Amino acid sequence: MRSTILGLGHRLPSRVVTNEELAARCGLSVDAMRSPIAQRYYAEPGTGPSHLAADAARMALGRAQLGPEDIDFLLFATMTPDVAFPGSGCFLQDKIGVGTIGALDIRAQCLGFIFGLAIADQFLRSGIYRRILLAAGEVHSTSLDFSPIGAPVARYFGDGAAVAILSGADDDRGVLAAVAHTDASEYERFWCEYPASRQHPVRITLEDFAARKHYPAIRLDELNPFAEARLREGIAEVLEQARCRPDDIAHYFLHYVDPGIAAKAARAMGIGPERATATAERAGHIGAASLPIALSQAWGAGAVRAGDRVCLAGVGAGINWGAAVIRL
Repeated sequence: MRSTILGLGHRLPSRVVTNEELAARCGLSVDAMRSPIAQRYYAEPGTGPSHLAADAARMALGRAQLGPEDIDFLLFATMTPDVAFPGSGCFLQDKIGVGTIGALDIRAQCLGFIFGLAIADQFLRSGIYRRILLAAGEVHSTSLDFSPIGAPVARYFGDGAAVAILSGADDDRGVLAAVAHTDASEYERFWCEYPASRQHPVRITLEDFAARKHYPAIRLDELNPFAEARLREGIAEVLEQARCRPDDIAHYFLHYVDPGIAAKAARAMGIGPERATATAERAGHIGAASLPIALSQAWGAGAVRAGDRVCLAGVGAGINWGAAVIRL
C-alpha cells in the first residue's frame, strides 16, 4: 500500500505586491529591488496561516469529493504559526470542522511538506489512519524588515497555503519515495534568532531588537552554492529510491528562496524549463507551502495529470533539504 493524493488545493492572498510597490515601501529605487521574483502575495491584517489553509482545504476536499467527516488526521507544516502555541493545526481543525481528530504541527521550514508526506505515508501504510489532510501555510509578510537594510531579504518572501488530501491505495499511484536531510552545522546561514526561549529573563532584549535580530537573516552568497548542490543531490537520491530515470518524471518542482538557483540546479541536471518549475519565481518564497502551491496550481491547470510522476525537491532553513517522487 502507498499513500496517494486524492485532492489538492491552494490559497494565495488577494493582495499582490510588485517590485515597484515593495521598493516604494522600503524607500529604495526599483533597480535596487530587482530580483528573480516579479511579485509576491501578502495576507490582510488579522490573517494567519490557518485562515489561508482553511480555504485551501475546502478546495482540496471539493476536488477529492470528500467532506470534513472523511478526514482521520491532520498535519500542518508551518514556520510562521498563528500564535506561539497551540499549533496552527489546532486552529485549522476548528475552522474546517473535522471534529476532534489529532492535529500535529511540523516545524521543518521549507521542507515541511516533504517531511509531512513522509510522515503521512507511514501512517497510511500502517493502517492507523485512512485519510490524512496535509496542510502547509505561511504568513511571512508580518515579520519582515521593510527598511532599506532589510529589503534585500524582504523582497523574497510571500504568503500562502496549500493542502493535499492523502489516502492509502493498493494501485501504482502514490508516494514512490521521499528523502529528507538536515545539516544543523549550517543553520546560521538562514535563520531568525529572536524571540528565543533560551534568552533569559526576556526572550528578546532592547539591544537584540535594535540589532534587528527578530527578522529573518540569510547569507545568500554562502548558501546559494550549498543549496544548488543539495537540490541536485536530493533529486538524484530520490530518483534512485523510486527506481525512476530522470526522463520518467513528467515535471519537477524545485523550491529555494532564490528561484534563480533552483532553475540553475535544474539546468545542470539537464532538466529543461518546460519540465521544471522554480516555485518561488511565481509567488515568492512561501516556506513550507511553496511546493504544494505550485503542484496544486499545475494540477488545476492540467499541466500535470493522473498517472504522471512528479518530483518535488527543496532546500530551506535548518539547513533542511530533500525530495519526493509521487505518481498522481
